[in-house]
Amino acid sequence: MKVLLDYSKDLHFKASVRKFIEFDVDEPISFHGTDLGPSAVEYLLIGIGGCLGTSFIYCLQKENIELEDLKIEVEGKLSHSGPKMLLRLATVNVELKFTPKEANSEVEINKCIEKFREYCIVSNSIAEGLPINVKCTKR
Repeated sequence: MKVLLDYSKDLHFKASVRKFIEFDVDEPISFHGTDLGPSAVEYLLIGIGGCLGTSFIYCLQKENIELEDLKIEVEGKLSHSGPKMLLRLATVNVELKFTPKEANSEVEINKCIEKFREYCIVSNSIAEGLPINVKCTKR
């Protein structure tokens, strides 16, 4: 799995992954960007919500439960922390609001509510302290 980012200007990048080319990554004007797209932190929150959502849906599908509706709200709180008081994502709160298509057994739904989080690659990788290796190469 590989993602490519091509610097455009200011704090703006064009990103590409698989067949999806040139989508925007930028910072809001309040963070000295040009607001041409979501920020990297916002994409991280999208990744968390998307991963938890697909894990939840997959569990429901295995139990033959169809959804009428699913809305996921992910809220990240930024905070200055540490001795240098650097801005960090301090907490992430996720709420999944769903409506089953039919009156299903609460047992199967509750089983998925209890289990789906353990299958989310994104949130578990973050929670377990994902090692990130960085290399800078001058061309």
